[in-house]
Amino acid sequence: MEINVDIGGTFTDCVVTGDGSDGPRTAKALTTHHDLAIGFFRAIEAIASACGLDVDALLADTETIRYATTLGTNALIERNGPRLGLLTTAGHEHTVPIGRCRQWADGLPAQVARDLPRARRPEPLVEPEQIAVLTERVDAYGRILIPLREDEVIDRVQDLVDQGVRGFVVSLLNSHVNAEHERRVREIIESEYPSTYLGRFPVILTHEIARRSGEYARTMTATINAYLHRFTADRLSRLRDELRSRGYRGELLLVHNSGGMGTLASTAPIHTVHAGPVSGLYGSRHVAAAHGFDKVVTTDMGGTSFDVGMVVAGSVRFYDFHPVIDRWRVQVPMMDISAIGAGGGSIARLDPVVGIVVGPESAGSNPGPACYGQGGTEPTVTDADVVLGYLDPKHYHGGKLTLDVRRAERAIERRIARPLGISVSEAALRIRRVVDETMGSELFKLITTKGYDPQEFTVFSFGGGGPLHACGYASSLRTDQVVVPPHSEVFSATGAAGLERLHIYEQSVWQVLFNPLTKHILTDYAVFNSVVEEFESRAQQDFGGQGFASDEVKTTIELDMRSTGQLFVITIACPVSRLRGPADVAEIIRAYFDEYGDRFGDLALTREVGVSIDAVRLRAWIPREPEQARKRLPGVAPADVTAAWTGSRSCVWRDGPAHTDVYAYAALQAGHRVDGPAIVEAADTTIVVEPGWFGEMDEYGYFRMRQENPR
Repeated sequence: MEINVDIGGTFTDCVVTGDGSDGPRTAKALTTHHDLAIGFFRAIEAIASACGLDVDALLADTETIRYATTLGTNALIERNGPRLGLLTTAGHEHTVPIGRCRQWADGLPAQVARDLPRARRPEPLVEPEQIAVLTERVDAYGRILIPLREDEVIDRVQDLVDQGVRGFVVSLLNSHVNAEHERRVREIIESEYPSTYLGRFPVILTHEIARRSGEYARTMTATINAYLHRFTADRLSRLRDELRSRGYRGELLLVHNSGGMGTLASTAPIHTVHAGPVSGLYGSRHVAAAHGFDKVVTTDMGGTSFDVGMVVAGSVRFYDFHPVIDRWRVQVPMMDISAIGAGGGSIARLDPVVGIVVGPESAGSNPGPACYGQGGTEPTVTDADVVLGYLDPKHYHGGKLTLDVRRAERAIERRIARPLGISVSEAALRIRRVVDETMGSELFKLITTKGYDPQEFTVFSFGGGGPLHACGYASSLRTDQVVVPPHSEVFSATGAAGLERLHIYEQSVWQVLFNPLTKHILTDYAVFNSVVEEFESRAQQDFGGQGFASDEVKTTIELDMRSTGQLFVITIACPVSRLRGPADVAEIIRAYFDEYGDRFGDLALTREVGVSIDAVRLRAWIPREPEQARKRLPGVAPADVTAAWTGSRSCVWRDGPAHTDVYAYAALQAGHRVDGPAIVEAADTTIVVEPGWFGEMDEYGYFRMRQENPR
């Protein structure tokens, strides 16, 4: 068996495959933020019980556990990492404290980022007094201009240790070109302060984490990695040891935000940040390819956030190569996920200027929405949904959590309805309308800023709250097709089952492919080819250490490129593996122009300009076959959906209250059609088919919703 776990802000999702049943077994448990392992084992216990096993027996029969954790995200939010020291080149000690101009807004919600008079820099991870300088210098070509003074290194490290530093970041100028000085600094630290003295305190070298130009982003990448190192390593090591003590003998594989996974030993802590939503995006990529969807936007609405991503066949635009983690821009290739505070637990409040505002503050899993009855008093999106009748209060979370409708009504009445002088149901409708518009706006921004038309996209809706609001935010986006995949409530965990072991290697390499002044194309191929060969050698070595043969490793090359005189860089899939002649250079230039024209339009394309490479990236992975979708048997009379009908209840729509038919998702067969307004209920999610929409179940269990008369 295989266990896939995704830890979210409110629920921990678990999926087990390969137990001999007709399909995967799923479970959800409330996330325990003080100790994520508790919620993890509760979810496994629920599945073990369904299999008729105890947890130890289930783990003993499990081959692989894939784990998407939020440990890194939590540590950054809580700012409870170790005190770090930064060793950098003399004259550049102010690079991190000064930061970049855009740092004032990076990582902030739009409404906060616009408030420039109140803008503040993020609280530093390394205090200015913990930044030490070293008299050394390497130039941009890797030549040593000023040798490293080893006695100075010893003195500076001792000063930092005396200040209570328990982790070191070494960021020397141009170390991504020549890392000799950085490696020597680590040797000195480990020699002067062995593990018996410093324990497991990390020494992080920037060139090992990021090998691209840009001193600030490269330093922050290594700093965040060091900040998360001890916290993440300790927690995950304890989890691994507990799994071992309970009979598990397989590998604990961690989901990476790059769209791959790796063992604990081969995972840098920074790769685990935002890893959960990546599983859903990667799973959507496989579904889109298998079912012929060319352009897909993924929407994962959980209890705390709304995560969106984009998949386009044959494109690398769903990657962000300069992402923002917390408040800092870093150099880690991540699948491009946008997240806003618009989940089921998002709190609604009144703003004196704009009226009702939803999020980004969330009630989370503790105390949770008011209807949970766990002490929450603020109105949330879930409270609005239960007041409107969309959620069955007696069967929420598979019947394990009973919702208190009266508490939800009181919260909405006190905070929203009474101050506005409207009814509770009207206030709930407005809360829902605001959050749907907010989510639709986020989708529109994601798609249009990458050069696409939103109406060409199909919306994949999953997460506990996604199908509940899909018609609303799809209408706001003006797209007329929504697809709810099987096991949508745990789809991100299901997507982890298809992840491959993946390593990404990149390095800044500036080469002019075509010079418009001299009309010459590149003739020196040695630099490009040597970088690719080095990456391939590193990939063979890294995967060889994990027990894989060289012929099992697959690779692709990507290039960051730009036109002469432009600052904007786009990424293309390199059509050649080596540069052997002018024809290969011309093929790369042609691929760049094709991608540029597709993204910005042919009118924006000028082929007479120069073209250069900024960076070379190699993606290496071990292929694995994704689990094939199983067809559902059609019903005896596919057009007759009455067998899935379970009753009706009063729901409030925009035109007022109406008796609404309710259907059981598990009883729907291929060909069944549900006309809105209607409710389709599964164990841990609810699909709302709004008026003017209809839904059909296909033979693979995908519930496809369309508008009757799309705009």
